[in-house]
Amino acid sequence: MERNPIFHNTRLRLAAWYTLVMGSILGLSSLGVYTVIAHTYYETIDQGLKSVAKALHKSIEPAWQQPGHLQQIAQELSLELCIASTNCLPKTTIIKQPIEDAANQVNYYVRLLDSSEKVFASTGIRFDKLQLTFSSQRWQIITDSFGTRYRQITLPLYTQNQVSGYLQVARSITDLEQHLADLRLTLILGLPISMIFVALSSWWLAERAMQPVYSSYQQMQQFTADAAHEFRTPLAAMHSTIEAAIKLQQEPKSNNGTLDVLKRQNYRLSQLVGDLLLLTRIDQKQITVEYQLCCLNDLISDLIEELAFLAIENQVNLARQMQVTKKVYVQGNEEQLYRLIANLIINAIQATHSGGKVIIFLEVSELYAIIKVQDTGIGIAPEHQQRIFDRFYRVDRDRSRSSGGSGLGLAIALAIVQAHKGNIHVQSQSGLGTTFTIRLPL
Repeated sequence: MERNPIFHNTRLRLAAWYTLVMGSILGLSSLGVYTVIAHTYYETIDQGLKSVAKALHKSIEPAWQQPGHLQQIAQELSLELCIASTNCLPKTTIIKQPIEDAANQVNYYVRLLDSSEKVFASTGIRFDKLQLTFSSQRWQIITDSFGTRYRQITLPLYTQNQVSGYLQVARSITDLEQHLADLRLTLILGLPISMIFVALSSWWLAERAMQPVYSSYQQMQQFTADAAHEFRTPLAAMHSTIEAAIKLQQEPKSNNGTLDVLKRQNYRLSQLVGDLLLLTRIDQKQITVEYQLCCLNDLISDLIEELAFLAIENQVNLARQMQVTKKVYVQGNEEQLYRLIANLIINAIQATHSGGKVIIFLEVSELYAIIKVQDTGIGIAPEHQQRIFDRFYRVDRDRSRSSGGSGLGLAIALAIVQAHKGNIHVQSQSGLGTTFTIRLPL
């Protein structure tokens, strides 16, 4: 396949399309996976913050603006609230580790703001590292002085149905963003590697996809070469005969044998063309002959009578064994069935040595009429039995050339059997003879 530029370029284009399509699918799938994972991460964080904020809000709002009660609630909730007015906010807890170490930590904070939007109490990281800008939006992204980002939820605190403060709960999302960054890097680096495997797989798949086409192309080339050879033989004979006729045109008595050769070669060429046309029409299902009841008993009897002269000429005993007591009918085309059985009998006679036998059997099973053509000829080697129904294939080319065969007889027989919804198979041993078995639906 690689030596043929047409198939090589087709394979290359096919592999490129496979790679492009699969690459697009992988790219879109990677984007979808990343989007789903990122959304799930954020949803999980938001759900956690929402649950914590609601629990704190439920506990803090009744004791709001009562510092003593807030301290008691903080102890119950294991929180360390430092009321700004009591000046208990630790001054020595300034975080001095490098920014990259701080980025690897998951930090939380809780802040209480009064009605004037000033920090009233706080726990967790120091609030002076955060932006002091305030927004009453429920969800926000806050960035501290180190560049650490926080996801924050804000809930209002009410006193006598009036907003008197706010509760803010936040969690750093540095770890989430690091995970997503790692995921992006994995997907970005993994996509080219996957594309390499996809390209190699596409190249292999393209070869597998092209193999049946290439095999058909090779068969077509072989068919063309064999057909050209078959046509060339009678044409060459006719050409030389015509030249001889031209040279002998002044001797009319010498032209009789020349014209006989021309007639014989023309008949052989016409037969070959007719066989090719028959195969083509059967393949393309262009034969529109109406099937009718055909009596196989009469058909076989007529063939044995007509081919008796050929059997005598080859000194072969041609006989029949009808293992049925009544007429056997099948639905089919009588002319094609005649051609089918005749091809098998003629092949059997030509393959049998002088003194041998060719026997035609007719049997009936529950659903099929069974025709067997058995000879005691040269047989067919196992390596040839799979190909004897190929067009222009010959087991013994020298013998077939001498007998005038074109190598289409068994191919036509197979096509006719298949057109009649039957089957044909061969059993043979070299030197012991061959049996062809045809099954046709009753």
